[in-house]
Amino acid sequence: MKKSVFALAAAAALVFACGKPDPTPKPTICPVDTTGVEPSDTTDVVDTTAVDPNYIAPGDTVREKPLVMWIDATANFKLFEKKKDIYAILKKAREYGFNGIVVGVKPGNGRALYESEFLEPCVTLGGVTIERDYDYLEYILTKAKELGMRVEASASVMVMGDKNTRTGALYEDDYFKDIECVEWLPSGLKKISEEGQFGAINPSHPKTVEYVKRMITEMFSNPKYAALDGFCLDYCRYMDANSDFSDYSRAQFEEYIGQKVENWPSDIYYYKEGVTARSQYTPGPLYNQWIEWRAKVIHDVVAECRAALKAVRPDADLSVWAAAWYPLPHTGQNWGSPNYTYVDNNWWATKNYHTTGYADQLDYFQLGAYYNKVMGFDPDCIQYSLSMSRQILKGDCDMWGTFSVASATFDVEAATKLCLVQTEGCMVFDLVHIGNFNHWRRIKAGADAAWKELGVNSPLLSTPMPQQ
Repeated sequence: MKKSVFALAAAAALVFACGKPDPTPKPTICPVDTTGVEPSDTTDVVDTTAVDPNYIAPGDTVREKPLVMWIDATANFKLFEKKKDIYAILKKAREYGFNGIVVGVKPGNGRALYESEFLEPCVTLGGVTIERDYDYLEYILTKAKELGMRVEASASVMVMGDKNTRTGALYEDDYFKDIECVEWLPSGLKKISEEGQFGAINPSHPKTVEYVKRMITEMFSNPKYAALDGFCLDYCRYMDANSDFSDYSRAQFEEYIGQKVENWPSDIYYYKEGVTARSQYTPGPLYNQWIEWRAKVIHDVVAECRAALKAVRPDADLSVWAAAWYPLPHTGQNWGSPNYTYVDNNWWATKNYHTTGYADQLDYFQLGAYYNKVMGFDPDCIQYSLSMSRQILKGDCDMWGTFSVASATFDVEAATKLCLVQTEGCMVFDLVHIGNFNHWRRIKAGADAAWKELGVNSPLLSTPMPQQ
């Protein structure tokens, strides 16, 4: 049992080390490996003519799949300060093969980069202050659509404050202070802002669900954003295995299992004498049911978000980004199919754990295969991850292969081709890494090879801008 707990803790650590570890990444990315870096790209970007989204080339049977660039809100906050720079980057992305973007509009400080009636505008982020005289999302959306690109908005939904600076909605807005996560640590029950890694809120609280639904509804019912193609739930999870142990979560859990928890929270897990590491806990008698309940909480958040989105924009897509190293019991993210019963064989799972899978609530899943190796059938290879994930999703939704290019020596060309050929779309994380390591040509080469193999020439079908 102890070995399994430590294995779970190691898996949790891997998520933070290899995935998207920080909802507010720093704008300046220090080079990890500069071997083989090309000189700075000075190629002029040719204006790209907007395509007719309804066009299909003669002889084609399928359209281009989405090849999407992620634009993190924090990492690109300064880079996207001026309109001319935004447009130049979008044109360059289009010229080098991208036909879509995912743009962050609610970073980890809980502020908005779109027109919101209840979230404060994001003016300062990552130590940078920018006061715009234009609507960030509207301008990006308009210019991307002129280039014939798909546009998806994303939000770090459960992160509402910057712990390092103690700023953001969690610290400044009573609405979110009331639903701050409480963690069970060797030092006792602590608010996550005291000893946690993120300024996170409790996913199980109805005020959390209502805020996320309101964010989606106001964005997709605003005529200015009518051309948005979809919404991505990012950080739609518990931050770690230690949360949430608030009184509210206790009451909900007791209702779920139909009994009182006599020894709270040690009946979930406890720390042996002398233990100081948060991950070195010992499961209690209700641990497996606790894992199931937390996964059901996240399932229900995703389901309610889908209903909210489809109520105002039935044609818009809902996606979730999550790490590929399935399963993820410590974050409550069961992104698999509710019919994938094999997961119940894990020591921490109940016989009903598989029913918490939320793949059938998505239009597509963004699989975070953030590994260093592309080809191969070892667990740390992207190719293996894509193959296994197909079995886990069981066809309940489409799957996009996604990878990080935060290295100069990563085989970007092979990863791009692999994901486009073997999945329904490809997302590259992140713009800042593409620019730092000058991966533009490698991405284009991979995409061209994929289109040639697939026999695809038609432009991507995306939602056009509404007529004024």
